[in-house]
Amino acid sequence: MNFILSNNLFAENGILERIHTIIKEDGYSFPLCMVDEGFSSSEYWNTIKKNLEKEFKEFNIIEVSGKEEPSYDSLRTYLDESKNFKVDVILGIGGGSCMDVAKAVGGLLNNEGDPIEYRGFDKVVNGGIPVYLSPTTAGTGSEASFNASLVDKDSNKKLGINGINMFAKKSFLDGKTTVSCPRMPSVGASVDAIVHSMEGYICNNSNLFSDMYAETSLKLMINSILDLNSELPSLEHRLNLLKGAYLAGVVQMNSGSGVAAAISYPLSVYYKVPHGIGGGMFVLGIARFNEEKGFKKYENLYRLIEEPFAEDFLSHMEILFSKLDVPNNLSTFGIRVSEKEHICEVMKTQQPAFDQNPYKFSAEKDFPNFIGNYLS
Repeated sequence: MNFILSNNLFAENGILERIHTIIKEDGYSFPLCMVDEGFSSSEYWNTIKKNLEKEFKEFNIIEVSGKEEPSYDSLRTYLDESKNFKVDVILGIGGGSCMDVAKAVGGLLNNEGDPIEYRGFDKVVNGGIPVYLSPTTAGTGSEASFNASLVDKDSNKKLGINGINMFAKKSFLDGKTTVSCPRMPSVGASVDAIVHSMEGYICNNSNLFSDMYAETSLKLMINSILDLNSELPSLEHRLNLLKGAYLAGVVQMNSGSGVAAAISYPLSVYYKVPHGIGGGMFVLGIARFNEEKGFKKYENLYRLIEEPFAEDFLSHMEILFSKLDVPNNLSTFGIRVSEKEHICEVMKTQQPAFDQNPYKFSAEKDFPNFIGNYLS
């Protein structure tokens, strides 16, 4: 068994108000902040930025778009812009896309060639610029993993830059960063983390350590996620969501994903379905598929729920997702039954990920019937 973990984590509400001091004490003088364009309009970012500007004579900012999945095309643009500055540390503050871009830029600043040449694992041979990350949504767990997911627009495939030199040097979880994010993007991100932990928990590559991380992640997420429906957010719940998402990122990195996450990837590329919501739409359906085959492991998770809505784990999750307005039909995204043939065709590329499911799930035989439940 091989379990990968390589990151210094700091979890404390308000810690980013001291990030300028932390960077200075770590010996850096030329920080480049890559900040999500949505977070850049928040009051909290304004406080963080003012502190950084006072501390450093040369402090630069690049705003990263979160409107679509990051691609190799957009990475080239960000990388070229970064080369205009003197940089000895990168601070990435944003959602998963922003953090992935920050990791990729940090990894490639000391490596020559086109970014597309670094697709795959451990292609980034030379250590890059140190990267510090702070998530503004509790979702992908990018701050914990060695993956930077990017879309190759020529092939319409998500092929990331991954490997040991892609870890962030430090990660900072601060519930105050999540408050300014709109509700549904926050829901999508947190549901994505739940999908990572649920699928990592049951996939064929799961192990003792990934199961421990998955259970703790789910306990934190499930019992705090309804705070996203509250008009007055609880910073304690928000920090719990960030902790759970961090652990979920570790689970996914070590166990892999499952069917639901795999289905969401082509849907995000071809139909712009938000990845987190996409996985959330299907994860409970896949769980029911496995349950009907005789799979019992989900039963272990019921004890994690503090205030259950039902008498079993999956029923509780169905009610929870309903309260969070997770869609149950692709028509929400303008996808109709007329698209079924195309969806089934592109989904054949996901069979290796489908094979991680504890019971055989065939892209050719099982998927067409399954996806029909989500089309009208």
